[in-house]
Amino acid sequence: MARPFERLPPGSRDTLLSMARNGLKESTAATALGVPLNEFRRVIAKNPEAKALWQEALSVERDALLGALFNKAMEGDSKSAQFLLSARHGMNEKATETPGERINITFQLPAALSPDQYTKLVQNEPAKLTNDEDK
Repeated sequence: MARPFERLPPGSRDTLLSMARNGLKESTAATALGVPLNEFRRVIAKNPEAKALWQEALSVERDALLGALFNKAMEGDSKSAQFLLSARHGMNEKATETPGERINITFQLPAALSPDQYTKLVQNEPAKLTNDEDK
């Protein structure tokens, strides 16, 4: 049985960054580096340098894709523009942009009256009104 890989082979950075500009797949990257796919995944998970290199390659690919999408949006492709506004700026057609602070109003209602209490209140109310009008 072959000895397991502890790190990516020399020259991996150049290979991965070159591949990232044309689309990056784990299986293709592993084959290009001469590492079995399961070993490639294990090395990336366990080795911090390999993980950082893989993240760098993914960010190069992401930047290339975002650049292409941005160019399409600037040429008038509304779907590309909508996606970029949503993904990069949190905006979408369903929610409008809100100001920084919102106003909240809380109403506190008194507890419900029993039927007897309500009847007494209603019967006493006209007397209070006539007394208030006299003043």
